[in-house]
Amino acid sequence: MSLSAPQKEIVVALLELYDKKRSLVKSKEIAARTGRDEGTVRNIMPVLRAIGMVEAIPGPKGGYLPTNKAYESFNVPKGPRSLSVPIYTKRGEKTEVTVTDILFKSVFSPDFCQAILKVIGNLSRFNIGEEIVIGPTPSGRMVIEGKIAGRDDLHGEILLDVITLISIPRVTVSEVMSKRIVSVPSSAPLRTAAEILYREMIRAAPIVENGRLVGMITSSDVSRCVTEEKLHLTVREAATRKPVLIGVDEDMLQAMEKMQRSSIGRLVVVDAEERPVGIITRTDILLRILKPFEMIESRKSRD
Repeated sequence: MSLSAPQKEIVVALLELYDKKRSLVKSKEIAARTGRDEGTVRNIMPVLRAIGMVEAIPGPKGGYLPTNKAYESFNVPKGPRSLSVPIYTKRGEKTEVTVTDILFKSVFSPDFCQAILKVIGNLSRFNIGEEIVIGPTPSGRMVIEGKIAGRDDLHGEILLDVITLISIPRVTVSEVMSKRIVSVPSSAPLRTAAEILYREMIRAAPIVENGRLVGMITSSDVSRCVTEEKLHLTVREAATRKPVLIGVDEDMLQAMEKMQRSSIGRLVVVDAEERPVGIITRTDILLRILKPFEMIESRKSRD
């Protein structure tokens, strides 16, 4: 989506003010810098929020801050700056409280690990003992799951007992995917698809017609057709799921997000012409995340 001139002007002003203040920016400050009415600034902000350029923190101490997308869209040099990281509830709901800094404590304790979170927003919405998720952070792409052990509303801090701490590798789909594609012709009988899924020990296979991807046949489709006594169908007639695609050069994190949104465990990887070139699964992603642990264990075994 291209921005209008007033929208661009407001984003640039927000970037400049935030980099100078390193704290939330008020609408009146943006209005003063751009020479526009404060009401105009407030009316434009919901649009900028919707397209991911701006984060808004409500309340008397609230304000606006630019997102990483805003910095990238306006080619602002990546100097030392503080970008906020979202906090989610255990149910996956995004809160309006954001983290600006993380300080780890007791990292070397055999019993527990704690982190102090510097946050912006209304902390009264959180309760002691509540589980939250933070992340991913912009650079290290770290995600933290933890239980709130303490809260300092005055200084904007949360003490977190860390439950899980992972970092998502910054790698492309092509570095993680399997290049071996087990596909099924669209005109093949359903029984053929069942034999292929069983023989290859896979749960789904792309359906190909004239070299093009036209669908996805799954073990659930086969089971349904057996129950409904529809084994006479072709693979394309039996398939119910439209394949979810991801580009070969896209980030692994994007693959994870697509799988989560679509509630599936695999994506078909395609090139620029949308020709299938591989498959990426949850197992592929898990193995890549565990790669550093495997390296350490391998070194231990050699020693």
